[in-house]
Amino acid sequence: MTHRLKSLVTGLAVAAGLGTLTGARAAPPVPAEMTVRLAGASSIGERLTRDAVAVWARKSGFPSLRTDTDIDPSKYEIVGQAAESARQLRVGVTSKGSNAGFEPLLRGQADLWMASQQVQQSDIDAMNGKGLKGVPTLAQMQTPGTENVIGLDALAIVSSPKNPVKRLTLAQIKDLFQGRITNWSAVGGANLPVKLYTMDSGAGYADVFCGQVIGIADVPACIASLARLAAPVFDASDDLTDQVAADPGSLSFVAFQDKRDARAMQIGTACGTALEPNSFLVQSNEYPLARRLYLYANPMKPLSQTARSYLDFVLSPEGQNAITMTGFATLTPSLSPEDYSSARLDAAAEAQDGGRTRVRVGDSRAFQEAVGGGDRLSITFRFQSGTSELDSRSIADLARLAAVVGAPANAGKQVVLIGFSSAIGDYARNRVLSADRAAGIRELLTTKYGVKDVVSVGVGPAAAVACNLDASAALNQRVEVWLRKRS
Repeated sequence: MTHRLKSLVTGLAVAAGLGTLTGARAAPPVPAEMTVRLAGASSIGERLTRDAVAVWARKSGFPSLRTDTDIDPSKYEIVGQAAESARQLRVGVTSKGSNAGFEPLLRGQADLWMASQQVQQSDIDAMNGKGLKGVPTLAQMQTPGTENVIGLDALAIVSSPKNPVKRLTLAQIKDLFQGRITNWSAVGGANLPVKLYTMDSGAGYADVFCGQVIGIADVPACIASLARLAAPVFDASDDLTDQVAADPGSLSFVAFQDKRDARAMQIGTACGTALEPNSFLVQSNEYPLARRLYLYANPMKPLSQTARSYLDFVLSPEGQNAITMTGFATLTPSLSPEDYSSARLDAAAEAQDGGRTRVRVGDSRAFQEAVGGGDRLSITFRFQSGTSELDSRSIADLARLAAVVGAPANAGKQVVLIGFSSAIGDYARNRVLSADRAAGIRELLTTKYGVKDVVSVGVGPAAAVACNLDASAALNQRVEVWLRKRS
């Protein structure tokens, strides 16, 4: 093993050790009243949390539940009553949005911070700017166990199935919503005026649309920048999507799980390719309008027994099933669609940068040999920005992968780890890095998790999943997981 690979494996192993969220703990006395307080993103608090708490509460011995609402519509409390005693469970939720920051966490007013985007240095600076004491560093907040990815959310750009346009680039979507394109004929459609529809409040996902499509983080300012909307403005997503599906000139944005009979647009890239709006690409973190949902703990203060119990539940298979019922995508691994492997093989020689990068024949062949007869798993190992250290979701995915491989249905299957790079920079260096990253994960799986049959290969920029001409090129820095029958 090279010195570089040893360093990479050591770094991954240290990170993976920090990612253990469950395990044997001494059971302290059960309190008469169990409480947990959550604050932050409305997209988590108003929908996901209600259903997840209900399942967790009943599993924890509180079959009788009620929800007490506050005068402030962003606040509510779920109260559970034990069947065998006077014990109560109280879960207080304040959903004022991720942008409100994690001040309640630092002031001891919340046990967990709900966030629809990863914590940034600007969040740390904002807390320091308030003069708060004990503000953690960004590295501390992003430590596995403090930062917990609990699910996935995605936005769909929708129109009617009667509209012949099936693909739009992000630039076109922005121009359509801001009124620079007013007729579908300008994007290859019929000579028909564009009619824009939206929800009255943005329904908790306007921040994704505004930040990732319009490029304006301030949601009210973003909504004000949109072209005049078709009347009426809707307050129920079902009504909106039904109208969109019926109107050939319609265009709107909705939560991925709410699209109903409306057709979700493919998202075109600067390279002329397109990404299908499907759940597998959301899970593998390749669909461009997807986001991770987080629960953050305070790294300066241990979690209470009750808060730890809830967090462990949400991350467990049963908790992920509860999240699925809310319509969000979960972290539970899934296999690629039936035609996925052949489509990837067809594109194996493309670097997705307009032909500027010539992928070496050996790397294309190595990819084809690695995936032959196999299926891709949605688990995709990704790394902290600018480093070879796994991000917090990927650390947790190590254990999930080990569980998948150990399932009876996968007996006799081999794990194939394929490392990839972007096409930016020195080709040879990128290829070595892609191989080292895949080998480092193989070493962890075999030594820490006891997975027996694992092979790894690095293929550099071969078979890219994102365009190397735009910001999505970072998605090409990854290690994919494929399962195939042992030869």
